[in-house]
Amino acid sequence: MVSFFRKGKRKWAVPAILLIAGLGGCVVHYEKPGMTQAEWARDKAYCEQVAEKEYARKGTRVCDEVDACLIAKGWKRSQ
Repeated sequence: MVSFFRKGKRKWAVPAILLIAGLGGCVVHYEKPGMTQAEWARDKAYCEQVAEKEYARKGTRVCDEVDACLIAKGWKRSQ
């Protein structure tokens, strides 16, 4: 952990902590019939990357950005 805070790497600490904290509150389940776990993981990872950029640009909640991205990719919230 100490090496993480060496010069040059410190700039990523705050955004990483904020992203993790922001995603921690995202407790929504999605489904898309016929899709595999690997396809889910790929889409979720992509949407998390998009959400990080949109969150920084628009100042919206990370969860909202992930949700919008997954819905745009055809995933639906399950109940």
